[in-house]
Amino acid sequence: MPRTIAVLALLAAACGPMTPGADAGACPIALAGAYPDGGFATNAAAELTLLGKLNALNAPMRAAELDAGATVTRTQLDDLNGAGSPSLASLTTPGFQPVAAETFTAFLAAQGRIWTPTEPPNAGGLYGVGTSQWIFSGRGVDLRQVIDKGLYGALFYAEAVKRMPNATTPASIDQLLALYGATPDFPQNDTTAPGRDELTAKYAKRRTPQGTPGAYTTLRDAFVRARLAAGNPGCAAERTAALETIKLEWEKIFASTVIFYVNSAATKLQDPAADAAKRASAMHDLGEGAAFFIGLKAVPASSRRITDVQIDQVLTALKIPSLGGATAHQLLTQVPPDVDGLLMANTRLQSVYGFTADEMTRFRTNY
Repeated sequence: MPRTIAVLALLAAACGPMTPGADAGACPIALAGAYPDGGFATNAAAELTLLGKLNALNAPMRAAELDAGATVTRTQLDDLNGAGSPSLASLTTPGFQPVAAETFTAFLAAQGRIWTPTEPPNAGGLYGVGTSQWIFSGRGVDLRQVIDKGLYGALFYAEAVKRMPNATTPASIDQLLALYGATPDFPQNDTTAPGRDELTAKYAKRRTPQGTPGAYTTLRDAFVRARLAAGNPGCAAERTAALETIKLEWEKIFASTVIFYVNSAATKLQDPAADAAKRASAMHDLGEGAAFFIGLKAVPASSRRITDVQIDQVLTALKIPSLGGATAHQLLTQVPPDVDGLLMANTRLQSVYGFTADEMTRFRTNY
C-alpha cells in the first residue's frame, strides 16, 4: 500500500467517519504522523525550480571568488536573475530589488581585484586563501552572500508568508514546504542528496541536535499539521495556527543562525594567530549572518515579529547597516577589533525572540 494512503487510512480508522452535521468547530482528523508525500513534486514543481535558479545565479559569482581571472558580467547576472517563469527577480520583494542591483554593481567593481582592508575603504576585491576566499566590498561586506542569503528572506520567506492566508489546499502547503527547502521525508540531513534539506530547512537542521526537539522538529510537525488540515473545513483553525507557527519559527531560524555566525566571527577575530584565511572566514561569517537580516528587512513588517527599528539595531551592531554605510572593514583595520559591539547583536536578538540561555549556548554549534 502506498505510504500516503496508508497514513490516511490509519488516521481515518483512528478518528472514525466524518458525518454530516458534525461539530464544525472540531477538527475531525488527527493532525500528527508523517507528512503525506503524494503529489509533492507535481504540486510544487514551480517552487522547486527556484533553488536551481538561485544556485545558477550563485555559480558564476563563486567562480569569480575562486579564480581572480574569472569574471561575470552584469548581463549574465541580470539574465540569471530574470530567467524562467517565475524568475527570481519576479518574486523578489520590491524592497530588496534596489539592494540586489546595488550589490551586483559592487560585485562587478570588486571582482578581479585583491582586497587589502584600508581606512578609508577602497573598492574591495578578493580576500582570503584557497577556498576560504570571497569577494568583499571595500567596507567589508561579503557581496555574494547579500544576494544568496538575502533572497532566503526577500524571496523564499516573503513569498511563503504572502501565500499563507490563501494556503487552504494540500497542494498549497506542498508549495510552502518547497519554499522552506524541505521534502515530505524531512530527513534532517543537509549533506546527502537527493532529498537533503536545502534553503532555510538546512539551517533549521543545523540549529537542532539529532534526537532533540528544536527548530527542525517544530517546523516539521507544524508542516504536517498544516498539510493534514488543508482542505478540511473542520480544521481551518488548526491549519491557521500551524501556519502561524511555521511563519514565526522560520523567522527565528534566521535569528538563531545570525547568532551562530556572530559567535563564529567573534571567535575567529579574537584569535591572535589568525591567518588571512581565518580572518576572511570571520568576515564571511559576519556577511552571511547580516545578509539574512538584510533580506528579512525587505519583507513587509506585518509579516514578521521583528520591527524595522530592531533589524536596524542588529545590522548596526554587525557593522553592516547598509552596503554603503558598512564599517565592517574596521574589524580588520582596528586593533583590537570591536568584538563586544558585534556580540550586542546577539543580545538584541535574544530579547526580541525570547531565546533561553540554553538555546543561546546551543546556537553556537552547527549540528
